[in-house]
Amino acid sequence: MRIFRRRRSRRKFRLTREGRLFLFVTIGVGFAAVNTANNLLYLVLGLLLSLLLVSGVLSDLALWKLRISRRLPARMFAGARSVVEVVALNDKRWLASVSVEAIDEIDGADVEPARFLRIAPGETDLSSYPFEAPRRGRIELGSIRVLTRYPFGLIEKGYTMFEPDEAIVYPRLLENVATPPVRPIPGDVAPIHRTGRGSEFAGSVRFYREGDEARDIHWKRTASRGELVVREHEEDTSALITLYVDNVVPPGTTDETAWRERFEHSISEAATAASIYLARGVSVQVQAADGTSPLVGGGVAPDPIWRFLALLKAVRTDTPKRPKRISRRWAA
Repeated sequence: MRIFRRRRSRRKFRLTREGRLFLFVTIGVGFAAVNTANNLLYLVLGLLLSLLLVSGVLSDLALWKLRISRRLPARMFAGARSVVEVVALNDKRWLASVSVEAIDEIDGADVEPARFLRIAPGETDLSSYPFEAPRRGRIELGSIRVLTRYPFGLIEKGYTMFEPDEAIVYPRLLENVATPPVRPIPGDVAPIHRTGRGSEFAGSVRFYREGDEARDIHWKRTASRGELVVREHEEDTSALITLYVDNVVPPGTTDETAWRERFEHSISEAATAASIYLARGVSVQVQAADGTSPLVGGGVAPDPIWRFLALLKAVRTDTPKRPKRISRRWAA
């Protein structure tokens, strides 16, 4: 037997603080009208009850045929402010949805609501809320609560949408990280565009020198300048750097909190250094005790390395092993 989970819960409502006060006044006017048999009080009582009825109906119409979805940013960094977008689509043909809030859930906690003032019929509106991840790693996004207090703020009505998702928060980037220059080595991992003897034309020319080969003469430029010029080639060199991150907890560590702080700082240093080297055209790879990141060529976005560092965990080597169980038959 398969159990299907509803994507959207049933609508629920509750009285707000103003609504409870309004209901208390309504009950008081009702008692006064019954005790005094005053027609004016009955008229006021009917007016108050009609306001409650209208509030419930209009709030239902604001949530009716309203679709909510989220858009996660392409990159999220620990300690940095990110913006998560919320999209609202009003499928109603004639009626607008007014004063709607969408409250997302991240790692089991509610975040700031994304507010929509008015969503026209058949149109899509975009709102957002800020989010700052306190740590790197994987975060889980759960349900989205859609609420409205339209039109009088007496009744809060809403429902819950189950939209499970996850995102990877990259390590915190630092401002000042030492990145010494890397000497190029022969290879084709990450070409560095330097002039010298090679097979690729660098796009520039220079005057002919004694010893240059005749095949390197650029005849069109020579004809336009009136003197011999030769092509400059790119040197067939490349650079590769491997960054090491020690993720092994030393045996007998007493203050593990201090070690984890240093560990997180080393991850941030590696993430920052990787982005700097890749921007310089240097290929980067990160190596840890229990794994190695993908090799990213120079000039390419560092997202594979950032993802590897975001999911890197501490490794223990002093975990006690369970003793083998000896059979009583052979113990004697």
